Amino acid sequence: MKIPMKKCKQRLTILWFSGSLTSLILLVFQTMLGHYRENTDEVWGWFLPSVMPMLSLIISVIVMDFFGKGIKIRTVDRFLFRISFTVSAIYLFFVSLPILLQPFSASSPVKLMQQSNLWLGPFQGLVAASLGVFFVKKEQE
Repeated sequence: MKIPMKKCKQRLTILWFSGSLTSLILLVFQTMLGHYRENTDEVWGWFLPSVMPMLSLIISVIVMDFFGKGIKIRTVDRFLFRISFTVSAIYLFFVSLPILLQPFSASSPVKLMQQSNLWLGPFQGLVAASLGVFFVKKEQE
């Protein structure tokens, strides 16, 4: 079953920006309140590479569409969209976990974030692959 590509792009954009913004706001407040002290650079060095590649991809596609240079696709397979959306939502949830669970962990915030790279790194590859295929797949006749 096919669904409108424009709607899919909008949903993925909202998901990625709302999910990233939530974690970003928490980190900004925690940083400003001195929660990370001398480890601030490490915390931001963990967070930014976790979300910026996908946000950059999404922004690039939106800008290219705005200027009429994007791939002209009217519809996309619903299953492909659902995979991209679901994998993205799960990934953003796992990015937020180290930030949200810090008060309940015996580990330091930085240690918790470093440990999360064990699953975030490989998972980020799956997210990048699903989003990449979703955004560059051409419509078949």
